[in-house]
Amino acid sequence: MNFRKLSAIAAVAATVLGVSMPAQSQIVADIMWVVDTSGSMGDDINQVKQRIAEFDAIMLGAGVDARYGLVRYGGNPVLIQDFTSYATFIAGGGPFSTLSANGGGTEDGSLALQTALTGTYRAGSVRNLILITDEDDDAPANRAALNADLAATVDNELINIIGNPGDDAGNYYRDLAPANGGAFFNILDFRNNPAAFFTNFVQTKLREIVEDFCTRNPTDPQCVNRVPEPGTLGLLGSAVLGYALLRRRREEV
Repeated sequence: MNFRKLSAIAAVAATVLGVSMPAQSQIVADIMWVVDTSGSMGDDINQVKQRIAEFDAIMLGAGVDARYGLVRYGGNPVLIQDFTSYATFIAGGGPFSTLSANGGGTEDGSLALQTALTGTYRAGSVRNLILITDEDDDAPANRAALNADLAATVDNELINIIGNPGDDAGNYYRDLAPANGGAFFNILDFRNNPAAFFTNFVQTKLREIVEDFCTRNPTDPQCVNRVPEPGTLGLLGSAVLGYALLRRRREEV
């Protein structure tokens, strides 16, 4: 079963639930994964690989045209995949499918986020940076430069960080994410229960994308007369229900 059949399933779920779905691909989102590849991150990287299909399926089911990019760090940060379609992003032999915990050196998270800003973002897209690490930022001298680059962009970036609150000197990551429209998530929760964590993470990410889009496009047809939080949850519910139905069908085959 192709995961991209989720959009049809989600639409049926929306009809049953009485939820109005937005036009397909009307919300454009560019999502840059920024991944610490130091030795302790192997299981986390593998879990993201296993669950990226859920992420994209829920985005698609909610009418989000998502593109994905990838920065690796643990040593010098490198943009190893500029934004591309989901199919190309996960293709065998590509940067994402071959990503592993073989990095070394320092975990310069702020420099990695700055590198993520060099991707080829689409005009008017909701820009998303998702950093995953179990270490603190080893490049405090670079933080001012990152802040300047974030402030200089035409559209704000939503920053989400899956990090370790026990290794986050000065609460840097825990403050950076909410200061940039996102949220901080505990990587230990991810490790303890990857499935539940990732579903919650995708739900939060989708809400942020829809809220950001509608804040910047209040007269768009799918945003007019929309009650922000309940409306988002209704949209999310149909997408998640569609994904659950798809998973169940796959398991029965």
